[in-house]
Amino acid sequence: MAVEVATGVVVLVVGGMLVVDAATSRDAQERLETARGAVRALDTAPTEQWRAPAAADRGTAFLPGLLVTVDGDEAVALDLDTGAEAWRVPAGGDEAVCGSWSPWERSAVPSRTVVCVAGSGVAPSWYDVSPPSRPGEGTATVTVLDARGRVVGQRQAETAGALLVPGPDGGLVRAERVGEPGAPSGAPVAVDPGAGESVDGVAGRDVVVTLEDAATGAVRWRRELPFQDVPWSCTSWHAGTGGEEVDPERLLLVATETLVDVGGCGVAASFLPDGERLDDPDVPTDGAVPLAGGRFLLDADRQGSDGALRADRVLDPDGTPLLDVPGEVLDPQATDDPAPGVLLMRDGIALRAYDEQGARLWTFDGARVPEAVYVVAEGTAVVGTASTVLGLDALSGEQTWSRFVDDLAGERGHGAVVTQAFTDGRCAFLVLVDPATGASSRVVALELSSGSVVWSEDLDGGWGGLLPVQGRLLRWDGQTVALLG
Repeated sequence: MAVEVATGVVVLVVGGMLVVDAATSRDAQERLETARGAVRALDTAPTEQWRAPAAADRGTAFLPGLLVTVDGDEAVALDLDTGAEAWRVPAGGDEAVCGSWSPWERSAVPSRTVVCVAGSGVAPSWYDVSPPSRPGEGTATVTVLDARGRVVGQRQAETAGALLVPGPDGGLVRAERVGEPGAPSGAPVAVDPGAGESVDGVAGRDVVVTLEDAATGAVRWRRELPFQDVPWSCTSWHAGTGGEEVDPERLLLVATETLVDVGGCGVAASFLPDGERLDDPDVPTDGAVPLAGGRFLLDADRQGSDGALRADRVLDPDGTPLLDVPGEVLDPQATDDPAPGVLLMRDGIALRAYDEQGARLWTFDGARVPEAVYVVAEGTAVVGTASTVLGLDALSGEQTWSRFVDDLAGERGHGAVVTQAFTDGRCAFLVLVDPATGASSRVVALELSSGSVVWSEDLDGGWGGLLPVQGRLLRWDGQTVALLG
């Protein structure tokens, strides 16, 4: 009987351990699918699993297990695991934008719905539009789709000179100039130096920003932004005259699931999805930038200025100030946890680490200036300098390993640079590029604990950026997308 009892205990213990291991594995998998730059385990060099057409020029959206893009006048969803077309539905017109692009690292958390906007003046991004988008007139068709491709809301929205973009949590963001220009302000602007032609400052109009429910049109919040005296925000260099071209109506708008940002002539503001303003209304040059873990960096000079500025500031996800930055925040490109728990910043040649409450953890004074933090995972911070990659203990700052970038690049590239980084929680995956050509990429997998090379692989076949999405690693050239695994 004693043996039977002992055997039963062993079975229970082993069974319990298996349950715990399974739960731990599921938790780790969920963290990898929602952490910045995280992908599923890549024990060997990845190979192409599938490839499908997917243009990126009219916005993108990610629903659970799906990539959504625009093809003509339709929204198309691709299954992330198979590349198969999951659904295809009308997007409201042939000028539709579904989802968004942004200049920041994309949130790894998928959306619940995708918003499509079709109409004159609709553009997918605010930072690379040529010619610049202009507010449309008339109406735009707003369509809200769920993960099954069902239309859960559709309406006609008046544009009336406004910019419209898909917003957070099934929202629609509207930005528009209102009122009449005030008196010109600021220094004279030389519009044609050769002819001695200038204008007396810049006169601009106020802006109103509104977040609406995309399906119903109900206003969630509305904010008024007075025109501010920042003349350079209203001008651009003119190749023909060699002077400045004044555009007082210039307006830029981007919205993600975590941030709404407005910029342009005499206006700059950053808002949380609930309408709370993150930047200082009295500082026309500052703006918020998303950080890993849902935090924000309030960049005091994001818009550019020659004046005296206060220090940058790190904010919690709800906008609460965490600490003033004594240097430059080096935000990791990849983590294995949605909340990394450590903030890293450069102060001169030193790298300093702070915990979630803003208390200093350690200072690393190396012989080389830290230029980037590629990965924070498995207790290791992978830091880049001009010529090396260092592994530092994330809690103590002790250096555990070091590698020369040129050695990692092999025969392909003297002077190679790291352009992207990912992690599966065991390795740091670094993408190396020849800066002279921008091509001939190589991916190198470094073991986080030792810095040893687990595998390396050249990525041939022309340009293509790598994109981590819900634990998958995609390669996208703007016209086709492929799953690597």
